[in-house]
Amino acid sequence: MNVINPPFFGQQGFSLRPIEVLDIPDWYEYLRSPEMMAYQGWQVCSAADLAPMIQACRSEAPDAPLRLAIVDDELGRLAGTIGLGAVSQRNRSAELDFDLAPAYRGRGLAAAACRAVAGWALSTCGLFRLQAVAWDGNPRAQQVLRACGFQQEGLLRAYRQLGDKPGDFLMFSRLASDPAPDAKQS
Repeated sequence: MNVINPPFFGQQGFSLRPIEVLDIPDWYEYLRSPEMMAYQGWQVCSAADLAPMIQACRSEAPDAPLRLAIVDDELGRLAGTIGLGAVSQRNRSAELDFDLAPAYRGRGLAAAACRAVAGWALSTCGLFRLQAVAWDGNPRAQQVLRACGFQQEGLLRAYRQLGDKPGDFLMFSRLASDPAPDAKQS
């Protein structure tokens, strides 16, 4: 799912744009931080591991993943990413995923980006269902999803590895027919 004009998300000093190879050093730096390693299940051993993800997002295939950079416009550096994976045009569904560098947490960026991308995906991209998972030990991610209109559906036991241990994850979804969330919630 190649995107030329990503959605506007209204955070002063920040913007969304397609992720680029030039973002890899910043992305890798914060993904390998201890704060991120505790909450995400990605097995990123080197910066080179991120290049195939970016390449996949450049595909014109209808079921290709999408990854957008959340950019600190003043510093010109990556603050986080948000994207759609497991895209299925046939089922009109995708899985929303986001990450934010620890230095940028607590500013409402994740919720604003999530709200913008979810609304855009459900209204402009023809998707009917978005789903997202959050580790049951990450209340901040759960709060972001709830603030963005996602409803908790259930618990996925031992769903993804966190380090060397399986972690339980909560499944959330938002449908195109669900009411849009209030932009003031976070």
